Amino acid sequence: MVLRIPHIELEGEKQLTLGQELDLLRTAHLKSPSPAICGQLARMLLMDDQFEEAIMLLESIPERGYRDQMFLIQGYISRERNVDNERALKAGNHAFALSENDMQRSAVLAARGKCEARLGHTELAKVTLRRALELDPHNKDACKRLAAILLDEGRSDALLKLTDELLEHGADHARLFGARVLAFAQAGDIASARTAEGFDSLHQSEQLQPPEGWATIKEFNTALAQELVNHPAMRYERYGSASELTWRIENPSRPDTPLFKTLIAQITKSLNKHLAALKKSDHKWAAACPENALLRNWCVITESKGFETWHVHQFGWLSGVYYVQIPDTIAKGSDHSGCLAFGLPEELVGAEASTQFGEQIVRPQSGLLLTFPSHTYHRTYAHGTAEKRICVAFDLRPQ
Repeated sequence: MVLRIPHIELEGEKQLTLGQELDLLRTAHLKSPSPAICGQLARMLLMDDQFEEAIMLLESIPERGYRDQMFLIQGYISRERNVDNERALKAGNHAFALSENDMQRSAVLAARGKCEARLGHTELAKVTLRRALELDPHNKDACKRLAAILLDEGRSDALLKLTDELLEHGADHARLFGARVLAFAQAGDIASARTAEGFDSLHQSEQLQPPEGWATIKEFNTALAQELVNHPAMRYERYGSASELTWRIENPSRPDTPLFKTLIAQITKSLNKHLAALKKSDHKWAAACPENALLRNWCVITESKGFETWHVHQFGWLSGVYYVQIPDTIAKGSDHSGCLAFGLPEELVGAEASTQFGEQIVRPQSGLLLTFPSHTYHRTYAHGTAEKRICVAFDLRPQ
């Protein structure tokens, strides 16, 4: 099998920050509270973790359509309280009735399954999530949530059977590939887990060369770091992300970020080279290579206690990171402080399987570009210094 090279589309520039967009939408809503503006405002409020305001807005809409009903469910779920999980279940009944196709119905059931599991109704949640996958085998959330339940029950055999069935139905996303790795590991088949992950043969790294007009990559990164720390859209933490005690920029590309756009051009060039270098791979991940992909990127800035929990990039096919600024205590260190680690979370596979699988440690260096399949579990360690550790993360997301 020859890996095809996807056409890479770049994200558009953000002219406004999220806060500025919210101000405009609030003003528009006051002047003309149309369903379209209400829905757009609710979506932006959820993106900004303003769940209370979003819920109040959505609950005020007398006749919510499917989209707004799903936004309301998302708001309830994000508050992480039993009473809100119950509310989400009731809202899900309405959303299911409004669904127009199996994909929408599957999305509702995936949300229902999450609430049922949170409320301790595990058997009901399994039935709900299986039904969601019957309706849409490509549903990432349903796959993730059912996999977590089966792993918690120690039923790795059932999870492997489920992933085989989903593969037969054409599913090929990061949650599915990641679930197979977890199932093999929990079953004690570490060799098959490593083969299913494919990190050793599929990840690539290089030191980027300085862009045209720059004498060294260090000079470029120093200027880029200053551009990023002054970015107007920088925010502290974000609900639902793997970042803890961390600053993030969700959409760094703006008219006033020329150096960031120069970096993205360099990364795109390297991605095309990396993909070409993969050539003939018989890994199932390679067969899922998209014909068209969006290069989605964001920035993560950590100080002292900041870190990333174990995660995969469920919307990506290929993921990566570029290190802009790395304190010497990390780059020249001898322990894991500030490092990136690839392995498996013990809360999913158990401590013994996690230890047997092991961790592969990547010591960040300024100018290092690393790419890896989006289904590979990874985390970072806090670095414990006042200096900023700055990186740009990205996904190639199938379009």
